[in-house]
Amino acid sequence: MIETPPLAPGTRAPDFTLAASDGTTVTLSTVRQAGGVLVVFYPGNNTPGCDRQLRALTDEVDRYRASGIHPFGVNPASVADHRAYAEALGLPFRLLSDPGLVVARRWQAVTPLEDQVLRTVYLVDRDGIIRFAARGMPGADITLEAFEEA
Repeated sequence: MIETPPLAPGTRAPDFTLAASDGTTVTLSTVRQAGGVLVVFYPGNNTPGCDRQLRALTDEVDRYRASGIHPFGVNPASVADHRAYAEALGLPFRLLSDPGLVVARRWQAVTPLEDQVLRTVYLVDRDGIIRFAARGMPGADITLEAFEEA
């Protein structure tokens, strides 16, 4: 698998508007004005690794919100699929539908040749600057530390 690095901390986060699992529309530039935004790109709904990642995020959601950070999960699944998945796992945050991987590509969260979502986590501050970027499943401690240092 060919992999490019995630967008670098200190760079401006590309804006987006995506449909959410609760039937609303989320625009990054609007949401981030109320605080930071945690954007979690994950490969798919109803898979063991993604279930584990989103349950771990659920366990830490109060810590993120106490710091003014709004978490979102993003992948290409439909809004209906996201709604069912969020309800099944009891997720206390919205999942965003990125059909065609348009946003994932702009955020360098896709393998260049295979069009697979790479598990990637970004933390964006209220000014739209990426403060944390990593592949995998980094925990709340490391992401919150990066946010507090900014």
